[in-house]
Amino acid sequence: MRYLHVFDPWHFPLCTCPAKYSVDPYTGCEHRCIYCYITSYVREPWRVRPKKDFLRVLETELKHAKIMPVSMSNSSDPYPKMEKELKITRGTLRLLSKYKFPALVLTKSNLVARDRDILENMQAVVSITITTLDEELAKKLEPFAPAPELRLSAIEKLKEKDIKVAVRVDPIIPSINDSPIMLKTLIKELASLGVDQIISSTYKAKPDNFKRVAGVFKDRAEYLRELYYERNEMVRGIRYAPKEIRYKMLKIVRSLADEYAIPFSVCREGFALSSAKTCDGSHLL
Repeated sequence: MRYLHVFDPWHFPLCTCPAKYSVDPYTGCEHRCIYCYITSYVREPWRVRPKKDFLRVLETELKHAKIMPVSMSNSSDPYPKMEKELKITRGTLRLLSKYKFPALVLTKSNLVARDRDILENMQAVVSITITTLDEELAKKLEPFAPAPELRLSAIEKLKEKDIKVAVRVDPIIPSINDSPIMLKTLIKELASLGVDQIISSTYKAKPDNFKRVAGVFKDRAEYLRELYYERNEMVRGIRYAPKEIRYKMLKIVRSLADEYAIPFSVCREGFALSSAKTCDGSHLL
């Protein structure tokens, strides 16, 4: 039984991440984001369950592993509701700190602010995903995730402790959350909070998540089907929107990030649009 893995074992051609590990204290995610990718490869994806003997096994692995950044979590949010009581993610951070492993924490949960006391005393970057500040739209995209306002509050609390924070404006879905006005409102707010980096990517379609997106946004379904099933670009079996559309959306975010002097990077897009030193914020460590 192993829990510490080298990130991206499939060598995805558009991935530009530096070398790092990946760990997921939990299997499954309760946010039920309609664009989620894990539904194509995780059994019972919406049911959260802690991994067996996670902290004991992880500590054994850390004792013998080469020190590299540890990314947590890439398939299941490390802060599900049960984390309030179980504190497995909190225990993971303690172990990473104890053995001097830098941490890259990826989440949509405001519960991450609870662990400021650990994060401020170790090498850590927290990446919080915010796809929109529109509460109604966010509820459609991420039905059970904490509201954007709560995530902004978490960012504020983390920055009060001088913890490095990146925000993932991700995914951007054509005709849904790609409005320049909407994006400017978000980036301006992030700038006021002092975020250290913005990371962005566009929605990638797989049959299961596309069915959900088209089902929720019925008035956009035909347009999205044209983009992702007729004019699409295929990368390793994943449907990308046409390059010119993706580039236009991401260029808007890059321009806004420049306007507010926030380093910017793209994630798995293949465009030379990044101004930040690394795509995942690991240079902030």
